[in-house]
Amino acid sequence: MTPAESATQPAERMQKGLVGTLNTRLSLALMFIVIAVGVAVMLVSQNWMRAYYEELTQKLNFSIAMYVTDTYSLITQNGDTARVQVDAIEALAQQAMVINPLAEVYLLDARGNILAHALQDDNLARRSIPLGPLQDFIRGDIEYPLRGADPRHMHAEKVFSAAEIRQNGQLQGYLYVILGGQLYDNIEDGIQDSYSRSMVLVAIAVITLAAILAGWLIFRLLVRRLGMLSQAMHSFSEQNLDHCRSDLQQPATAPLPKDEIDLLAQTFERMSEKIGMQFEMLREADQTRRELISNVSHDLRTPLSTIQGYLETLLIKNSSLNETERMEFLRTAMHSSHRLGQLIQDLFELSKLEAKQMSASCERFSLAELVFDTIQEFRLQAEAKNIHIEVVNLQNNAFVYADISLIQRVFENLLRNAVTYTPENGEIRLQIEADAARPQDAVSISIADNGQGISPEHLPYIFDRFYTQQQAKSTNTGSTGLGLAIVKRILELHSSEIEVQSQLNQGSCFRFSLQSAA
Repeated sequence: MTPAESATQPAERMQKGLVGTLNTRLSLALMFIVIAVGVAVMLVSQNWMRAYYEELTQKLNFSIAMYVTDTYSLITQNGDTARVQVDAIEALAQQAMVINPLAEVYLLDARGNILAHALQDDNLARRSIPLGPLQDFIRGDIEYPLRGADPRHMHAEKVFSAAEIRQNGQLQGYLYVILGGQLYDNIEDGIQDSYSRSMVLVAIAVITLAAILAGWLIFRLLVRRLGMLSQAMHSFSEQNLDHCRSDLQQPATAPLPKDEIDLLAQTFERMSEKIGMQFEMLREADQTRRELISNVSHDLRTPLSTIQGYLETLLIKNSSLNETERMEFLRTAMHSSHRLGQLIQDLFELSKLEAKQMSASCERFSLAELVFDTIQEFRLQAEAKNIHIEVVNLQNNAFVYADISLIQRVFENLLRNAVTYTPENGEIRLQIEADAARPQDAVSISIADNGQGISPEHLPYIFDRFYTQQQAKSTNTGSTGLGLAIVKRILELHSSEIEVQSQLNQGSCFRFSLQSAA
């Protein structure tokens, strides 16, 4: 098994575990919600249908009790004795059942006690009726359905119709008509197991199962995307960046996210790309650091060894050396110390430029004045080799907008290389002219020599650090190999590029441009 396969298997097992767990939990939650909603809908619908039926029945039979009391004399007054007309109750009960077969008629006295009824049995659970609902009904203060006590059940309530019984203006009692009596209860109990009720229950069960199945499929699709995202995140956490990016690879122009999962995936993809680029930059920086340390340690060790060797020789053989040998040793040690100091200075400057710790403080200045001032620094070295330095200024009074100290450093490095690699009796030509590509906005500067030139295979690498390291050994030029790298970084700060043309044993020409400030 390869290391990649062994690293992938835990991620796949984790993905399957997460997907299974999340999918199961969502499915169970959906099942519970759907079943709960189905039961709640069934209970609410039953209660609503019962309330709807009771409200409809009570409204349709609202006047039944009042109609009966207006038609029949149910209680007669004989002196101080009230007499119940049983025959009249039986007659009105028959008429009430014609109007509503489920009605039960009760005659109450003024305190709510049941005086008579037209029932075939005397199976009553209570002998008095609370008068509050009856009085509300008679006053018309009704919020349908209005329920009153059921004489057949101690704790049951049913819709009713009621009317006062008065004689000579005095309240004698009440006519109380239950609109859903014992017959209604028997019929309701009989349809509990009816075909229609069973069909409703089956329909609710089928709808519930269909909703659960559909929800399970939808959740599975959603969880699958989350599973892919979790696998990519796990790969990312294991620092398997290439595998992570391949799992979530998006097209060059990513579409708009359809939902939060797409947005999360795209956000993670962008984040992983940025972190991957940063890791790549860190790898490159680490590789560069290793190369730099290797090169620096070599270049520092060489002059240090030279200085140490000659100084030790002076200490050991000082008495046996003549004045000429002693001065030669000191000059060699001094030359090495100068080269060591130049190398350290170049390293510090290049490190600041590459770390972007140095910025260009641009100002307006005369380019020709800076060129002539810089040439004076190399006058003695050029005269020692009989090198002629010519300045061709085709832009009189040319002013540029740049950092004067950094641009001076550019001229110093380029002129130092030109003087170093130009043979005796050679020529160096420095020319200032308008940039052909931007004649009104930029000034072009070129520095050309007729020195040894650069071979074509080395030309692409001359701006790399320590390029001249091998040449420095053979030609003993004293170059640190960092000058051109510093020139390139400084010009990049000025949004400019340096170009080079060179032929072996014929010379080189370096050209760059600066922003005009005329």
